Amino acid sequence: MRTHADAGPGTRPEAGAGTARASFLRAVAASPAPPAVLLVDLDRFADVNDTAGTPAGDAVLTETLRRLRACLRPGDTATRLGADEFAALLPGADRTEAETIAARVLAALRAPFDTGGTPTHLTATAGIATAGDPDTLLRHAGLALRHAKRTGRDHAATFHPALQAALDERVTLEADLRRALDTAEFTVHYQPIVRLGTGDVTGVEALVRWQHPTRGLVPPLDFIPIAEDTGLIVRLGEWVLREACTQAAAWNRRRPAHLPPLTVSVNLSARQLDRPDLPATVASALADAGLDPAGLTLELTESLLIGNTDATVRRLHDLKRLGVRLAVDDFGTGYSSLAYLRSFPVDVIKIDKSFVDELGHGPAASALTMAIVQLGQSLHLTTVAEGVEQAAQRSELVDGNCEYGQGYLFARPLTPAAVEQLLFPA
Repeated sequence: MRTHADAGPGTRPEAGAGTARASFLRAVAASPAPPAVLLVDLDRFADVNDTAGTPAGDAVLTETLRRLRACLRPGDTATRLGADEFAALLPGADRTEAETIAARVLAALRAPFDTGGTPTHLTATAGIATAGDPDTLLRHAGLALRHAKRTGRDHAATFHPALQAALDERVTLEADLRRALDTAEFTVHYQPIVRLGTGDVTGVEALVRWQHPTRGLVPPLDFIPIAEDTGLIVRLGEWVLREACTQAAAWNRRRPAHLPPLTVSVNLSARQLDRPDLPATVASALADAGLDPAGLTLELTESLLIGNTDATVRRLHDLKRLGVRLAVDDFGTGYSSLAYLRSFPVDVIKIDKSFVDELGHGPAASALTMAIVQLGQSLHLTTVAEGVEQAAQRSELVDGNCEYGQGYLFARPLTPAAVEQLLFPA
């Protein structure tokens, strides 16, 4: 099989990517039959360079190109466009044939790579385009690739017009999101956390809401991923942190002395945890608000904890030294490894709603949820059940010695004014 403009593994992408791309576009234009274009991007390739070194990374790139070529038909061509992105030109391939080739490539790339005697497991994501001029084909394949990455990686997506419409919508929403950070369109709602046995409110979870001037209330699932991708989550997350700390401190000043202080839980994103200045940011928010550090719980997902172990452990210990509490959110949906619970300075596990939903359907259905509660007890961790919606679920959790819960059975996320009515009834 022929290749065009093979950028060598050691080629810096900023130096060789433009030349490789131009050469590939010329090959598309010269295709003997209307072609399909396949773009392939290695998932988390940077981890290879970080853990095994650049020579190992170069070896992985060389092997990736070899495996890609081995999956193609006679007359197809493949090249490395730069960094960890590869392209294949498939003359005469229709959508079905292109998707079959893509599946073959992704399967080949799941096999372990040899990085100096240690097998390294990677996955790849692919985008496919089957119609258009050379520039359009490459652009559409890129859109499909980005869509595949946003929807889970390790699979292929084929371009269709709805992807272009979705991209246009995303670009508009991103511009609106940047403006919203400057025009006070965000607010924080709070969902109560209660002691299951009594129903007493012991804390709240802070949840950001966006009141768009023309769209109305924008669901978090529509804007949080954009904020994550663009890095705007760092600025937004700090605003939520400061707002929540200030609000919790104000409520605690009004709280009767015989009641324990109200705690507030704030979610941390991967982008925030990656920042070395996170502990200083949290310390500043606590000091400015006048909130006791013990009144703040920072929530992290399992996948976020596992993603960057050494750096994560250091950052979490820095946070713990401030006196805040750390919680694992949506526990049970990620790696569910007992080892990481012992490695990280965690205080709280929050049982994911999917497990709570199983309660009330017999002993077998409830066994795993109760096992998580028992795990928390054995590790001396506070356990909070999320998504409690039925009295039967609450009863079973109480019988299983789960102390805390939150969910629609008690309250939906509330405005600060509604929380005050709950905490300080007239």
